[in-house]
Amino acid sequence: MRTRLLAALLTGAVVLTACGSEADKPITDAQRQWVDAFCGGVLPGMEAGLELRKQDPANVAAVKDAYVRLVTSNATAFTSAEKTLKELGAPEDDLKGVHDRLVKFVTESAKSYGDAQAPVQALEPNAQFLEGAEKVLADTNVVTSPEDLRATFQELQKRPKYAAAIGKSQTCSEIRSKGQELGQ
Repeated sequence: MRTRLLAALLTGAVVLTACGSEADKPITDAQRQWVDAFCGGVLPGMEAGLELRKQDPANVAAVKDAYVRLVTSNATAFTSAEKTLKELGAPEDDLKGVHDRLVKFVTESAKSYGDAQAPVQALEPNAQFLEGAEKVLADTNVVTSPEDLRATFQELQKRPKYAAAIGKSQTCSEIRSKGQELGQ
């Protein structure tokens, strides 16, 4: 009787171990690509924003060039991230809500920056440029939940394999480094 009970317990333990949760499984290549797409949607705009901050406000032409690069970089990066994230789908079933919110964020961001490109480019590089450019961005902004980007980072950091993937991703590491430069 004891032998059968022990065999049943061992069989149950093997079955339970084999059916571990997604969190227990190593990260897949597709999941790594998802993390890279996520970070890749953010990094170019961060870099362009840092360049904009370095400009001498008295040199309005240089400020305008940097601002146009910021808008263009964000439009391009968010559009690319949207395409890749949609192609890859949610990295795990229990991250579908996170994925859907992130896709919504990058889609709205791509549209906002894309719609701002021509009007910002059309502005004269004069003393009112920054005010005009900020107004264009405010007028074209359709992002309904900007906090979704930070929430995605926070959700992924709670999950060891995603936190590790973010730590190993060149793009994500650059975001962390640039964020420190920005004081975030």
